[in-house]
Amino acid sequence: MALKPTVAEAGVALTAPAFSLEARLERGGVEYFPVCPFTLPEGEDHLFLLEQRLASRAHKNISYDPNTGRAAGFARISASQSERLRIVLATFAQQATSWLARTLPRYARTWRLDRVSFRPEEEATRRLRLKARNDLIHVDAFPSRPTNGHRILRLFVNINPSEPRIWATSEPFGKLLERFGRAAGFPTTPRAGWTRHVLRLFRPGRMRRSPYDAFMLRFHDFLKANDEFQEHGPKRFWTFAPGSAWLAFTDVASHAVLRGRYALEHSYFVTPETLALPDESPPALLERACGMTVLNRAA
Repeated sequence: MALKPTVAEAGVALTAPAFSLEARLERGGVEYFPVCPFTLPEGEDHLFLLEQRLASRAHKNISYDPNTGRAAGFARISASQSERLRIVLATFAQQATSWLARTLPRYARTWRLDRVSFRPEEEATRRLRLKARNDLIHVDAFPSRPTNGHRILRLFVNINPSEPRIWATSEPFGKLLERFGRAAGFPTTPRAGWTRHVLRLFRPGRMRRSPYDAFMLRFHDFLKANDEFQEHGPKRFWTFAPGSAWLAFTDVASHAVLRGRYALEHSYFVTPETLALPDESPPALLERACGMTVLNRAA
């Protein structure tokens, strides 16, 4: 299990990219912090969070969007409860982002803040459709938020007062791509046609999904549905203690959540230009594997 980074690593003071915190993360490492390095909800705020429940079974998590200041997915009891939840999640987002920006300043210059999520359900007993299950090893792709090559950096914290959160990880994206990329369906050069142009006329605000994003969604689903891989693929198990934090690029670090409840998470979209190892990123690996451009280029 990874050790807590040293001060030099956290400040990105190492000169060799191969040994920096960024390089470890970009190659699929999970960076573990036995004690969360920033302030978490405490006292009454902590107890308040543990009392929150999902609005319905249709909601996978409680979410907060730092770009809009809105919380969603929770069982609403009162206006005061809703506002308090929004404030607690906003404070967590500010604390997490402030620490992460100091720790990984090269990313923070241009990253885009994505959502905060609170996971109040026990993962070991959840009943979700296959594509939504967390307990199957996968790499991340967000169906509603295509990245067009931006990397998915995620910071997790276990705020359970007494129980650990259990993860399993397998091989990183590059090795999985070599094994399963063709079977999952490599991108192919799209045919020119009027359908996509007409759809964009009626949905002009919708983000255009790149061949990379389409493949990553297929690959996410393919891995979850591959019983042989899920049963017999190589695995490493992680025990994240109460009050601990961990960090990973989950588009390259294949992972599954096997057990635990009460976790907080914040996602960030990291721009390709700030990567330490851009040639080892999933879009670069996919382009070399299929021999075509997989990102949407700016006009």
